[in-house]
Amino acid sequence: MKSHLKIVIVILGAFMLAAAFPLMIWKLTSHTSTDHLSGAGPGHYLTRKQVTLTGCATPEAALQSMVWAAVNGDSDKAFACLGPDVQADIGKRRNGRRQFDARIKNYAQIIQGMQITARKVLADDQVELKFKLDTSAPPQNGGPIPDFLVQLLVKLGDEWKVCGDTKPYTPDWDEGSQPEPGAS
Repeated sequence: MKSHLKIVIVILGAFMLAAAFPLMIWKLTSHTSTDHLSGAGPGHYLTRKQVTLTGCATPEAALQSMVWAAVNGDSDKAFACLGPDVQADIGKRRNGRRQFDARIKNYAQIIQGMQITARKVLADDQVELKFKLDTSAPPQNGGPIPDFLVQLLVKLGDEWKVCGDTKPYTPDWDEGSQPEPGAS
C-alpha cells in the first residue's frame, strides 16, 4: 500500500511539474525584464526610482538616461547625454558648466517621475519626443514646468543625443506624431 501511495505521489508531482512547465518558461523568458516588472518601458510612467540609465541606443533610452542622471545628480552623465553642439554652447557661456552642474543638482531634488508619451520622426537621424516631467517644485530660478515638453534627439554614430532646447508642448505638435505604446 505504501509503495502504491509513493507511486501516486510521484505521478501527481510529475503531472504538476509538467502542467507548470510552460508557465515557468514564460516567466523566465520575455517576462523577466525590469521593464515588465516595473510597468516601465515606452509610454509608461516611471517614478524617480524606476528611471534607469538605459544608454543612448534609442531616443527614448537617451532621454530616460538624461533624466536618470538628473535624478541622481550626476552632471557628468547628464552632460554625456547631450549632443556636441549643446556641450559646446554650455562651454562657451561664462560659468556654463558650473551652472549646468548646479541645475542638475537642483533637478535631483525635485524630479518625481517622467513619461514619454509620443514621438515624431523628423528624419532618419532626428526624432522629437513629447514627455511629461513631474516635479515636486519649480526648478530654482525658473517658473513652473509645463505639463508636457518636447525634446529633439539626434542620432550621432550609434547613439542618440539630446540636442537643442527643451520646448513646451503645443497641440499642433501632435500632427505627424505617434503615441508611445502604453502611453495614456
